[in-house]
Amino acid sequence: MATIAETPTPPAPKRRRSRRETRNDGGSAVSTYGLLAPMLIVLGILFLAPLYYIFLFSVGLKRFSPTDALASLNGELNAFSTELWTKLISVDVTVLIPGLNFDVPVLVVGIVFVVLLITAVTAGRIPEYGSWIVGVAFVLLLAPFLTFPAGNNLLRLVEFSSEGQYMRLFFKSVSMAMTSSVVAVLIAIPVAYFLAFCVGKSKYTWLLIVIAPFLTSYLLRVFAWKVILGDQGLINSGLTTIGLIDEPLTFLIYSQFTVIIVLTYAWVPFICLPIFLSFETIDRRLLEAAMDLGATRMQAFRKISLPIIAPGIVAAFLFVFIPSIGEYITPTLVGGTQGTMYGQSLANQFVGGAFNWQFGSVMSLFLLGIVLLLTFTTSRFLRAGGGGL
Repeated sequence: MATIAETPTPPAPKRRRSRRETRNDGGSAVSTYGLLAPMLIVLGILFLAPLYYIFLFSVGLKRFSPTDALASLNGELNAFSTELWTKLISVDVTVLIPGLNFDVPVLVVGIVFVVLLITAVTAGRIPEYGSWIVGVAFVLLLAPFLTFPAGNNLLRLVEFSSEGQYMRLFFKSVSMAMTSSVVAVLIAIPVAYFLAFCVGKSKYTWLLIVIAPFLTSYLLRVFAWKVILGDQGLINSGLTTIGLIDEPLTFLIYSQFTVIIVLTYAWVPFICLPIFLSFETIDRRLLEAAMDLGATRMQAFRKISLPIIAPGIVAAFLFVFIPSIGEYITPTLVGGTQGTMYGQSLANQFVGGAFNWQFGSVMSLFLLGIVLLLTFTTSRFLRAGGGGL
């Protein structure tokens, strides 16, 4: 019996949008931009206007002195020049490795670290070995700037120094900021894990208790540590009383060690929050399934939890590192001469004894460029899902 072929049903014609619908969509977009435009303009002015004047000072197009004669007397530039930039970055960097010392141009060091940053962001897309490449890139970025306290000295696996005073101070500040950031993250991870998985319904109450120090003045907390770590402070007095030491430990106050301790304490409560929120996004059923399949707690953490919270860890690290690298208050109060940082030297160019606004602007733009590079790299890393860790 012959069958009649079924003819396909023609698609329904698309309904034309009415003028009112089109006008409403356009109007909502216009109203959104209209609401955002004033705020964006204000933010742009507040950010770009100071940056514009700093740029003018940094290239000699603007000076602090009112006349050319006074500018020449004060050593200020009267016309466009890159002399100050050359003074800051045209120096060799000394790489100190146990048993090996060598000098390389600062530009080469910058290129190497940019390549490592790009690798850490993009290598996660490589199949099979991508996560390992990302891990190696992070280790190479962190290792040269990590310090380990050893009495009055701070030991480093690899140390960067320079004949230039300001570049040497910059590398020193990066080391102190990097160490405090890593230590703060290592402390915050178990605290956030405990709050997310171990305390049940009261976790938000405990989280509020953890971040409670931010309700007090930062200056008061720094002064409290100054009292605790002082020669007659709580630690030295206690050790002397029980007979462990005869004289106060000098490295506890006015040293790089002191600055690292105070910066770590100051930022741990703050970065517990993003890491805690990262733990909150983990589906508990994934961990239960891993445990049912024979995985240990450490294996479940490494295979499931760590890749999920990796963006939160990187963001938390950046929250500590960016403000710490230009820190001024903490090293001023508890750092002494040994704990001097780049931010103090920068501030001295504007309000201290140097009073050199042009060179201070160069130092400011240099630090701003480093911060913007790290911010851009981190945003790309987070958009890539944590680099595929």
